[in-house]
Amino acid sequence: MVPVVLALVYVLGIATPRYEAESRFFVQSGSGQQGGGGAASLLTTGNMGGMLGGFVDGWAVADFLKSRDAMQQLDRQVGLRRFLVRTSMDPLNRLSQDASEDDLYRAYQASVHVSFNALEQIDVLRVSAFSPADAATLSRALIGLAEKFVSTMNEKGVADTLKVSEEAVRLAEKKALGAREALSAWRTVHGNIDPTATVALLLNLSSQLEGELSSAQINLDKLRALGNKDHFMLKPAELQVAALQKRIAALRRRLSGEGNTEAKQLKSYEALRNTQAFADSNLTLAQQTYQQAVTDTLRLQRYLSIIAQPVPTDRPSSPRLAILLLQALALGFVLMFIARVAVALLRGLRHG
Repeated sequence: MVPVVLALVYVLGIATPRYEAESRFFVQSGSGQQGGGGAASLLTTGNMGGMLGGFVDGWAVADFLKSRDAMQQLDRQVGLRRFLVRTSMDPLNRLSQDASEDDLYRAYQASVHVSFNALEQIDVLRVSAFSPADAATLSRALIGLAEKFVSTMNEKGVADTLKVSEEAVRLAEKKALGAREALSAWRTVHGNIDPTATVALLLNLSSQLEGELSSAQINLDKLRALGNKDHFMLKPAELQVAALQKRIAALRRRLSGEGNTEAKQLKSYEALRNTQAFADSNLTLAQQTYQQAVTDTLRLQRYLSIIAQPVPTDRPSSPRLAILLLQALALGFVLMFIARVAVALLRGLRHG
């Protein structure tokens, strides 16, 4: 009965009562998937990716709230020491004003309990303090830190997702602008807006001249067939044929001869046009990829949805007298058993 008596003395005369506030929340994604109901979602939709994402997010938030980083942020935000410092005789709840950070962290771990329901993917936050108001205040502050942590995860996820796409768009824009400037410079230097149209025009003109030359040659052949070398139309016909031949030869040299011909200009122009078309196509593709990345980041967005706000208990949640007395009674039986075994061994040794 000694442990039972000591437990009664501790509970009634030494222990400091603590009050608990419980809250529940889950991490919801921008695509409408949420942490809650993960197993049911898997059975009904087969969405293993969404379920695994809920596991990761839920565990991440729970681990963060248990961390020393969360404690330090909470201390800076609300002044954690004024909620946990107690100079009473209670050894389980005693914390001096000048306690080290390690002692403060141990008191924080004793006061803040976070559990993750893997089936429903819900985080359960239980905060105990020395008054109901303190428990509610600390719970609300921790929920705010959890929301900030989820927002930080969003920023990092968005930055990582969009970084590559944004760089691809910038590079594609640079190449497209360079291709357009190169084509504009070529037109300025050669004084030709569209060599393709120019070549088409020259080919059409050449075809017309070929037809005229054919007609003029036929006319000349007819005049020569008359056998009259002094015919007054013979000389003009010969001059017409020679002029047409000269004109056609000049057109052919302009089109595909040596030097800066239309064919060479067209080749360099088409190369620049193809480069520009390819750069514009790449730019369009990069912009589409970026838009898709933006859409994907919206699906990556996470939000902390609160299921139950922290409501503190009216009565102290600890120490729990009944449980403590049962534990003390069990300890008493164990000690009595050990004592009897020890006495029996001693008697056996004496008789031996």
